[in-house]
This record gives sequence, structure tokens and C-alpha cells, in this order.
Amino acid sequence: MKLKNIDLLTLLISLFALSSCNNPDGIGLDIEPDILLNSSIVDSSTVFTKLIKEDSVASNYTERSVLAYMKDDEFGETTSNIVFALTLPSSNVSFGTNPILDSAVLVMSYSSSSPLYGDSLKYKVNVNQLNETLYSATKQKVFYTNKEWNVNAAIVGSKEFFPAYNDSLNINLYGHQDSIVKIAPQLRIPLNNQFVVDNILSLDSATLSTSQLFANHFKGLRLSIDKISAPANGGAISLDTYTEGASRLEIYYRYTNSEDKQDTTSISFPIAGSSGTAATEVKWENTGTPARTTLDNPAKNHEKLYLKGLAGTKIKVEFPYLDSLKRLGKNLAINRAELIFTAEEPQQTSLTPLSALRIYSWDLAHQPALIPDENPSDARYLGAGYVGGVYNSTKKIYVINVTGYIQDLFRKKHPNYGTYITTYDFYGRTGRLNAPGRSVLLGGASSSPDKVKLKIYYSDLK
Repeated sequence: MKLKNIDLLTLLISLFALSSCNNPDGIGLDIEPDILLNSSIVDSSTVFTKLIKEDSVASNYTERSVLAYMKDDEFGETTSNIVFALTLPSSNVSFGTNPILDSAVLVMSYSSSSPLYGDSLKYKVNVNQLNETLYSATKQKVFYTNKEWNVNAAIVGSKEFFPAYNDSLNINLYGHQDSIVKIAPQLRIPLNNQFVVDNILSLDSATLSTSQLFANHFKGLRLSIDKISAPANGGAISLDTYTEGASRLEIYYRYTNSEDKQDTTSISFPIAGSSGTAATEVKWENTGTPARTTLDNPAKNHEKLYLKGLAGTKIKVEFPYLDSLKRLGKNLAINRAELIFTAEEPQQTSLTPLSALRIYSWDLAHQPALIPDENPSDARYLGAGYVGGVYNSTKKIYVINVTGYIQDLFRKKHPNYGTYITTYDFYGRTGRLNAPGRSVLLGGASSSPDKVKLKIYYSDLK
């Protein structure tokens, strides 16, 4: 069968005139040869896209917490702080007789994947104490990114650092100053000694008997990026607060032993984010920016799409002329369908396009649902990672395989309650903060030939 390339809008206006296509798979994912040999192509520019403000998302029980300050002309200013509770290493903690503090270090481990987005220059992090209790031993609350936490204004620790997440550290072994040990990459923030003495080391045995009683007194801590000293565009640093003990407070102190001599020891108070005791607080100031202007415009079809992570924005996608495909044949078979977005490369900024896009549909209850192509219970399931959506930095595009989904919409197998593009995996709590970045995409109202497209490979089975 001869290969054809048809713009769907031109198809409607010009009685579906066909023209040849010499390179049908030039911008798509890898296409099976049988599909190329036995298909015609509709290369459609008729896709409606609208930018929508994302709802706040659950910010605890996530596999990472995000420390960020980002600023650019298109999106504005994003601040992301980390709040967390410390838990006791065991019940009935005792510091022994006459404890004397030497130092206290807040250890924050980097996330195992993509821990940095944006500038790798020097940052400064500040630590404040919470004025409200985060931890609950009976029923841990779910917190959302838009919650503003009440904190004490006093800074109890700070650190200037480069986010060297690939570099191991050499530290002196406590109590053995001549011994140096190599440890995994981590951010180590010294806390004010008097603050630790007053709020931890001097506590009575009752307060140190359970994590709940300790949390009622100590409340928790907040980490924030110092805006004044942040790099020009800033960035986002992802820390592992999920794995219990990966991030923690380490206290090094001396005490009087049974022989009436001073001994050295240490104790760790872990952060147990998997139990919901760490959360991310996000603020987005976008007044006067192109992103805000687009969000405030009620148009059905936007020219540019300012897609942003950290509960920023999402995109609603519509395919208004799918029914017109029926004019191409009486027994049309859709062999493959690709939704293609082109990204604008940011100018003079380290805030590069998102590494991937995610797609979902709304179900009857207006809840996110997997499309057939990535639903393991559907016979057309492609397998993990085969839907695509990964950014191609050479071609500056995202290609999402939506074959099964478009087949269902074309056949009206179920009503179309909505199709959305977002930055995160919507079907679980843990990954919702995994993509703190942003992308500027060409929408359906763009006059550019690179605007969003739906590309369909089809056959007329006759």
C-alpha cells in the first residue's frame, strides 16, 4: 500500500486530499517495518491544548522531598521547603550521666536518581524549628504541597554547599580524630549546639520515652534555600527522606561512665518519611509572567503551554476531529498513534525541559486512569516504558504512544471524559514530586509547523 501523509485539518477542508510522505517515521518512536509498509498516515495539526493549574498534591509519603528555589521570566519564582519530624531510635532514650554535647549534624542523603535539576552552583540552606507537630503515632495525616507550615523565625543551622551528589565525603571518625572514613554523598548541616542542648539533650526521661512525646515537644524542622545567595536561576535538590535513617540528626557527645571517666558516643534520630513524617511545602509566585497570563486566559486552545512540576500545571488535550477519519475508509484500522509535543529550549537558563511527560485519562468519576497502552490489565499493554514521552534533546520533542487509547476514542468504546498531560506518575503517592522541572511546549493554537500533533498510522481493511 502506498504511504501517505495527511494533515487532518486540510483533510476536512480539501475533501481529504492525499500527498506522499518520504520519511514517515522521522519524528516518531521506532516504528515496526510492517506498520510502515502497510499503513497510510494522518499527520494532524488539529489538537486542542489548554493549560490548567494543577491541584495541590500529597507531599508526604513521597520517595523524595524537594528543596528548591527557581526563578525565570516565563514561570516566575518557585520555592520548595522540606519539613520533617525526628523520631527516637528506640523507646526510653537516655544520654547517660552528665552528657556534654560536642556537635550535632543534620545529615540529608541525596535521592538515588536525578537529585539535581538546575544550577550546580553554590547554595545556602537554612534550618528552622517547626511551631506545629508533624508526627503522629496513631494516625499520620496526609499533608499537601500548598500547606504553609508555622515555623520559628530563629535559624538554628545553616550550610553553604555545592550539590555534589556524585562525590563521596571523607570525615573524621568521632572519638578517633586520626581516623578518616569515606561516606556516601550527603548534605551535612551543623546545628546550633545550644539549640540541641535545650531541645534534646536536656529533656527528661518521660519526654524521651516515646517518639510521640518527643515530637510533641520538639515539633520538627524545616529546610529552606536562602534566596539572597541562591544562583541566578536556582534549582531543585531532591533528598531521600523516605528511607528510614537515610536522612537523620546525628548527635556526638561525651558522658560520664561507670568508672567516673568521660566516654564519647553518638546517637542518631532518624527521619522516617515512609511513615509520612516528611513533607514538601511549595509556593509559586507567578504574577505578570507568561505562565500566569496563559492560566488566566479561558481560551480552549493555547498557543504556548507552560508545563511545570511541583504541583504547578497540567495540560488538557482534545482530539476534535477523530470522527472524520471514517471518511478515509469503511473499515479503518488504526495501527499506531503518536501524540507529539515540541519543546522550546530555554534561553540563558539552566532550567532545562522536563525529562519526560506523563499522560492519563479521566474516568467516569473524574479520577485519573491509565490509558490502555500502559494498563497491565489491557491486552494492548505495551510494557513499562514503551509509551514513551521521554524528551529527545536532539529533536526537541516528546513522543507519546497512544495507539490503544486513540483506537478506543475512534470506536467510541467509552466516553472521552478528558485527556491530560502532567509531569508525574499520578497513580501512586511516592513519585509525585519526582519531576520538579518545567517545559515550554508549542500548543494547538500555535502558528508554528512544530505545534502539537497527533500522528496516526492506519489501514483500510476494506
